[in-house]
Amino acid sequence: MAQKIGNAKNILVGASPLFISNTDSTDTANYTDNAEPGSTAAGAFVSGTSYTTTLNGVTSGAFHYRNVGYTNNGLQITYNPTYGSVTVDQLLDTAKLFKESMEVMIATEMTEGTLENVLTVFGQGASTLTTESGFTTGTANKTKTLGLAAGALGVAPTERQLIAVGQAPSTTDGDNSKTTERVYYARRVLSVQQSQFSLARNNPTTFPVT
Repeated sequence: MAQKIGNAKNILVGASPLFISNTDSTDTANYTDNAEPGSTAAGAFVSGTSYTTTLNGVTSGAFHYRNVGYTNNGLQITYNPTYGSVTVDQLLDTAKLFKESMEVMIATEMTEGTLENVLTVFGQGASTLTTESGFTTGTANKTKTLGLAAGALGVAPTERQLIAVGQAPSTTDGDNSKTTERVYYARRVLSVQQSQFSLARNNPTTFPVT
């Protein structure tokens, strides 16, 4: 009897389109909490349609998701739980473990240097990006300005929501192979680590964010 050693259809390969909410927690009038995939704000799932297409098609309304464009080095997702321990006199090792905290880190490099992407990397509120009336990309005499926020004591961090659309194991329907997707959703994301980018003669400028 032949031994079944695995299923290549379960191997995941491919980059993930990345979407960030166009508004943030500082915009209390327009921000929608818990706008998870499939919701009215994000866009409903449609059979036979990639969810990337659905998200790209939702561009109206005060709240929607914005495609950040090209990225570099993929999307790294890190799950990092922290456990505490209980020790007792009668045992040399730990008697009991319990989860104290947990963090999920998402990291990538944005390669499109739009001010909206830089705003997200810096973790600033949308109000720090101002657009002069009549501004259109590629035209002169009108400006879009991103100001660096100095911050203040007691100010809450700026939160956004994130959706990534990745590959999932392939399935079959009779004799037909079907492509499936796996949609990742982060309800509250913050830019929490240093981000550094350079303007170099022979290297592309990328914007790392975690």
